[in-house]
Amino acid sequence: MLKTDSNLIENIKEQNSEFKVLFEEHVRLEQDLEALLSLKYYPPEVEAKIKEIKKKKLAGKDKMERIAADYQGDVSENN
Repeated sequence: MLKTDSNLIENIKEQNSEFKVLFEEHVRLEQDLEALLSLKYYPPEVEAKIKEIKKKKLAGKDKMERIAADYQGDVSENN
């Protein structure tokens, strides 16, 4: 998850719809990943799906971190 505090995340989710969509997708992907990782063994198609989910999560996390950094920059400029 992001390296920011939960209050900041909630503020950004309220003010930035793209961030909110990315955050909700990130949570859904995490749940999907946990479900797949709970399997006793991974057939090749499951391993491929796990890799796909991890890539999507990482890409989404990168976008959310950029949005959060921009938000923090905007907030500090206004104070």
